[in-house]
Amino acid sequence: MLSSNFIISAIKYFLTLIFLVGLTNLANAQVNDSSTETGEVLFEADVIEVNQQEGTIIAEKNVVFEQGQYRLTADKIIYSKLNSTANAHGNVVLTTNDGIVSKADEIQLDDNFARIIATPLLTELADGSRFTASSGERVEGIKAIYRDGKFSPCICDYEAGETPIWDLRSSLIYHDIQTKTIRHENVRVHVLGLPVVFLPWIAHPDPSVNRRTGVLAPVLSFSEDLGTITTTPVFLVVDNTSDIEFRPKITSNRGNVLETRYRKLWDNADLNAKFYAGNVSTFDSNRELVTATDIELSSNIQNDWKINLDLKRSSQDTFLRRYNFNSDTILKSQFNGSKTTNNSFYNVEFSETQNLTDTDSEKNSPILMPSITFENTRKGFSKFQIVKTKMHANHVRNDLGHDIARWNIEQTLVASNNTNLGIIDNEIGYLGSLYYINQRDDDYTMTGDISRANIHVSSSWKNHYSYQMNQNALIFEPKIKLTFIGGDDKNNDIPNRDAADFRIDAANMFLTHRFQGYDYVMPGARADIGLSAFTNSNLLGSLHGFVGVSKRYSGQVPHGLTTGPDSDLSDYVATFSTEKDSIYTFSWSGRLNSASSNLDESKTKLSANFKNTSFTLAHTQLTKNYFTSADNDLEEASISVAHKLDNGVRFSGTKNWDLSDGTVNSNKSSFLISWSDGLQDCLTISLGYENDPQSDRDIKSTETYQFLLNFKYLGGVPYDSN
Repeated sequence: MLSSNFIISAIKYFLTLIFLVGLTNLANAQVNDSSTETGEVLFEADVIEVNQQEGTIIAEKNVVFEQGQYRLTADKIIYSKLNSTANAHGNVVLTTNDGIVSKADEIQLDDNFARIIATPLLTELADGSRFTASSGERVEGIKAIYRDGKFSPCICDYEAGETPIWDLRSSLIYHDIQTKTIRHENVRVHVLGLPVVFLPWIAHPDPSVNRRTGVLAPVLSFSEDLGTITTTPVFLVVDNTSDIEFRPKITSNRGNVLETRYRKLWDNADLNAKFYAGNVSTFDSNRELVTATDIELSSNIQNDWKINLDLKRSSQDTFLRRYNFNSDTILKSQFNGSKTTNNSFYNVEFSETQNLTDTDSEKNSPILMPSITFENTRKGFSKFQIVKTKMHANHVRNDLGHDIARWNIEQTLVASNNTNLGIIDNEIGYLGSLYYINQRDDDYTMTGDISRANIHVSSSWKNHYSYQMNQNALIFEPKIKLTFIGGDDKNNDIPNRDAADFRIDAANMFLTHRFQGYDYVMPGARADIGLSAFTNSNLLGSLHGFVGVSKRYSGQVPHGLTTGPDSDLSDYVATFSTEKDSIYTFSWSGRLNSASSNLDESKTKLSANFKNTSFTLAHTQLTKNYFTSADNDLEEASISVAHKLDNGVRFSGTKNWDLSDGTVNSNKSSFLISWSDGLQDCLTISLGYENDPQSDRDIKSTETYQFLLNFKYLGGVPYDSN
């Protein structure tokens, strides 16, 4: 016999089934109604009452109402199918597909649910920006209006009583969704709850906008040299792939400069151009008309060629640095085209360098017209051989008084064999060079046509040896290379313009031609010996070291191998590095004089991270014998530190010292303290200091203090003092 509980449960199930069938029929009728485009209407609630005759549904308790682009929750919803309206009451939360959340005590949806009227209204955009108002309405895809409203992009817990760092309070807030603009009428800017600025209106893009035509945040600074400096940028969107920005820099003491920035993007090209024009004070006159260009263009053209154009030019030496547009002391303009295939490389380059420091600038402004390079690798006579071909031609003018044209061809046959005793590499090749020297400015007078022919032969051996130590592998790699370069030694006849700054190190020790250019070739025989080691330590991390030396058996000792002119043994070259996860890295490289045991060069760098602190220490030392005009050894040191506090405050600083001649002189240094994370992601406060003791002509050594308040979406209010 069936129990009474079972009978009651069955009756409930049957009635529920009848209700769901009826509700489904009502929903299907809504979808098929051509007078609406609202999509299917779905309800979930603890209590639902359906009136088929009036076409209404009343849902109460834990109501969820979904209709196309909306999802609405409330205590009670009355939905009218005939009028395509819905009224929600109590704890109403309306969420759209684009992430906008609106909360109210009462919300009315009409016009096929495209229009929302709420009292009161709280709206949160997808990025966390928040509107509150005594009342408001929203027409989907068109506009939103908030009366007696507040707007703030600050991220804080409003429900817990937290208040934003700053907000805008207005009699009317109009959000134009189509133009993505938010406009505030009769607005008061409140910071920490206090009114600080009153404006008749203010407008800014909504958070979805990446670019917008309009006036950007103005910049105000003060300088002892330039006086009061104001910059009010104007940004103009030309189309979806190009824009222009005008940045007038107006000074009270030294004149005015207009900087114009233009950007353009194509499918296979990218243009970024800056133009400068002004009437400013220079070391030549009280007011001088100045202009400058900085144009960068990159493009991919047919047959996989990559083109880069970099045009930099200034009509006057110092105004770019003096007005903080560009700190470079040389401006290099160049055109470069390159192509890389599986076995070939092509490169064409034109360049011109403008010197902004040398008083005789024409003498030290080299022009490269042009430089052409071709490299090719192909199979040799056996499967163990390859043939490398390099051809190069260039013409350089105004290079410290030199005017030289040069043609080079180099071919090398390389054979590599992996034997039981190790890897043996053999090379044989030639280098042919033809020079035409039109003008030179050095201790030699040879001009006209000069030809040079050299052959090179080398053989090298290396092997790996592995040992197990305390569950860690210790790997050694010894390497020996014997090299002979024969042929013409015309280093006194050919000016060295592309290999003058040579110093032996671990990277170039085993190269056949250790000088990276073509001008300097040192015939003779030598042996290069080196030993590399690698291991991994649980305490110190990965460790790598190298030590090597070069022994010359014939030919002259080239400058850069050692400070002593008579030694056939090069400096001892050594490197050491260690790294432990992301905790620290340490590297040291140096050269020890083989005759005097003096340290000719050393470079040391240590970087470490401890919780919220990171720092880098660097030290460089080089003996004066490597510099033609040096009176003392070169020695420099620097430190940079960054620290983040738990409350979002960040501190960073850099300091540089010149330690030459046994003295300690301060070079450029800077410090910055900022606070952003603790300010609800809507306000950044920073205080910066920079000291640059360098001076040049009319550029004075400066100390700069900067205080910056940056309001999210509204821009920054900085204060600079020199």
